[in-house]
Amino acid sequence: MAWRSGKQLAAELAQVSMTNVFNPYRDRCLLHDLVDAAAIRRANLAAVVDEAINRGCAELWVGLELGARGGRRTGLPLTDEFMMERCATYWGIKGLRRATRGNTIQEQTARYVWSAVSGRPRPVFFWNAFPFHSHTPGSLTNREHTIAERMAVPPILPWLVDVLGTNRIVALGRAAERAVADHGLSAHYVRHPGRGGGAAFLDAIRQV
Repeated sequence: MAWRSGKQLAAELAQVSMTNVFNPYRDRCLLHDLVDAAAIRRANLAAVVDEAINRGCAELWVGLELGARGGRRTGLPLTDEFMMERCATYWGIKGLRRATRGNTIQEQTARYVWSAVSGRPRPVFFWNAFPFHSHTPGSLTNREHTIAERMAVPPILPWLVDVLGTNRIVALGRAAERAVADHGLSAHYVRHPGRGGGAAFLDAIRQV
């Protein structure tokens, strides 16, 4: 399957619905989201994808799934609300919007990833092997998605590699590395920056 634009990709993702999986491009959190939160997140993702396609990205950094404090709220892989302005500046785009109300929430993974990307010579695109937030029943607690859940999602990763002109995939953690391999692709493994792995991640990413 191929998509012609970020808007088409976001619209395709919005069709997916699973139990105990929050789809930020379709669903609305009644506690934290604005009324039009899903539409805002679709627009955020579309804008970044389109600019990445326009520029081309030699590197693709892949996490496992969206986190409750990051992509679930912003619609942007590996990007929390604190990093949205930095993301907009990085891609030279305007119009990225918060989809939530209340205090701005920070995610450790997003902080380390955006810190590391500034030293790369060419644009880096972020993605998640499972582009939704898998959670435990009735809570916001992150859980690792199942293979069956991931296989129910369109094969976006190979499409991104092709359309972005990517020649290097970096997997954040072993689980992400395995997910990339499931598509017949290889990746450079680096320690995931979450759960105290920030310093090891920064050291590893400098060597890639």
